[in-house]
Amino acid sequence: MIAFGREEIEGSVGARFRRVVAAQPEARAIGDGAEGITYAQLDARSDAYAAGLAGLPGDGAVALVFPHGMEAVVALFGALKAGVPAMVVDPLAPPDGTGALLATAALVVTEPSCAAWCEARAAGVPIHAGPPPVVAPPRPPPGPGSPGVIFHTSASTGAAKGVVRSHRTLLRHAWFLPDRHGYGPGERVSHLSSFAYAGSVPVIFGGLLSGATIEVFDIRHRNAADFTAWACERDITLLQVTPTLLREVVEILGRTRHPWQPRRVTVGGEALRASDLHAMRGQLGWQCPVVNRLASSEAGIIAEWEVDAARIGPDGGVPVGWPVEDRIIRILDEDGTPLPPRTPGEIVIGGECLSPGYWRMPAETAARFRPDPDRPGGVLLFSGDLGRMDEDGLLEHLGRTDQMVKIRGYRVELGQVEAALRKVPGVADAVVLRIPTRVGTDRLLGYVRPAPGLVLDGMAVRAAAGRFLADYMLPWRILVLDHFPLTAGGKIARQALPLPDTSRPAGLPPFVPPRTGTERLLAGIWSQLFEIDEIGRDDNFIDLGGDSLDVLHVTGELYAAMTLYLNDGELLETPTLSAMAEAVDRARAQDS
Repeated sequence: MIAFGREEIEGSVGARFRRVVAAQPEARAIGDGAEGITYAQLDARSDAYAAGLAGLPGDGAVALVFPHGMEAVVALFGALKAGVPAMVVDPLAPPDGTGALLATAALVVTEPSCAAWCEARAAGVPIHAGPPPVVAPPRPPPGPGSPGVIFHTSASTGAAKGVVRSHRTLLRHAWFLPDRHGYGPGERVSHLSSFAYAGSVPVIFGGLLSGATIEVFDIRHRNAADFTAWACERDITLLQVTPTLLREVVEILGRTRHPWQPRRVTVGGEALRASDLHAMRGQLGWQCPVVNRLASSEAGIIAEWEVDAARIGPDGGVPVGWPVEDRIIRILDEDGTPLPPRTPGEIVIGGECLSPGYWRMPAETAARFRPDPDRPGGVLLFSGDLGRMDEDGLLEHLGRTDQMVKIRGYRVELGQVEAALRKVPGVADAVVLRIPTRVGTDRLLGYVRPAPGLVLDGMAVRAAAGRFLADYMLPWRILVLDHFPLTAGGKIARQALPLPDTSRPAGLPPFVPPRTGTERLLAGIWSQLFEIDEIGRDDNFIDLGGDSLDVLHVTGELYAAMTLYLNDGELLETPTLSAMAEAVDRARAQDS
């Protein structure tokens, strides 16, 4: 282990990184597919970015626009060495108002494949592909309070805001991990999240500032089966995943019986269920520690728990744990009054090394970061998360107060989806809920009220809304109601909205019964997945709300029924029931 003293938190990311490079220059720092670089190579390549960025004027930020991969990390470390705030943007998942955000940067740095994307969105801002040339003497080195990374997140209104993470907060996050979680030389950490998401901080900074190897895998372009094979091949020791991906890994490994087992699993970003842990233990025999974690862009790691199976039931949610290190957690009501144990309220966070606030947004910073009345000079972060604590201080996370939900691992603001539905001609009003499904996933369910005198078709509304929404934001079903139920205060009574029944939704093709055994098998799988009693051979998987994760469920069920593994992408290319059945039959013929 490379010693990481607490005093180093009061330094800079670059200074700590140089200590790691000096200790093990030839150790593997990043693996990305067939490529990989050592710590010495990462140091030299990031120096090239630092030399060109250090001449940026004043407090100007550099926008780093890179897809998930090694070069993104290289550029990020270059900006941190130069002391330039790095506004990180993933072109495959840009935040709302990307053009306005990029317009605030002094320079956009990207790679050649993304140059045109940047030119279309960053009018008037200089754009450079690759390390920029050296144009001025370097600025003074950064200090612990210097802005390091700016992560963009959505406010409750849908407007993007930049969460500033200083060098101090990044270092504090990384310092926490070697002693508590064993990050260090020889460990191989899964790097699945884009560098533009704050959830990547434990991997990128925890890994590279402790001497571990971070191994890159882009889950968006490949499937869970590929990921599982990759993790086994790379012998990942520190696995950081969402519960959704963990469930798929457990299912796949349960079939293949591969002996790989990580040393530690850390779960976050979504609700972990007791059934997930029991399946991992029971089906795989994994006995490695499982850590459930709550973190945020503004606070870093807030609470975590090495889950004790004896303290959780056979099903239901898993608590996110106790406050870490110097974190202070309070559960407050709307008036700021502390609530008793087991009473839900807003999670409010105190302690050292919170974010200094939002980039150039003083009003928003003041609204969320408020003085701590119990600690002179202290600050409390009003997180916008709901939670409750038991008598021992164990925290349970209950979701967002501002209707921000997690669907398929993405943060989705329900208000944004509702606004998009209202853009559809003939829709007077819209409501969107997150609901659990029979197969254990969460989906969005939409409700629309037609304008007076008009008749709407839920399937047609869904198709029209697809022009305004990303796939993961598109409601699975849309119900048309003449009136929304109201509360006594005149608000929409969301809890009183009806759930869909299992009859065929209006707008589907005329029902044509399945004809072959394979069609009937697929129809049964689709029926369970989409909660529709009658599935016809002309029905379309995508029109019914299916996506790439749903295809994983289909391939898993087909494997269980036929011991046949199919490529998920090929099935998505044959979305009607009859065409998908033909693809399955062809694969069986080739396999026999």
